[in-house]
Amino acid sequence: MRIVVEVKEKLYQKGLSLKYISEELSKKLNKPYSLANLSNKLRNETITYREMKLIAEIIDCELELTDKK
Repeated sequence: MRIVVEVKEKLYQKGLSLKYISEELSKKLNKPYSLANLSNKLRNETITYREMKLIAEIIDCELELTDKK
């Protein structure tokens, strides 16, 4: 499944928006982080692991790497 789909599904389940996430990322990273920038990174799958960890923290989720079965 694509990153953008997974993130949007989780946001929908929690009643949150990408705009809210971009605003929170701006606060945590102390730099402008626009909705368009976030959308592009998710769509193009160029978002960093650090950014994904922050998104997980913002939406009260865990991001973990697990071994394949």
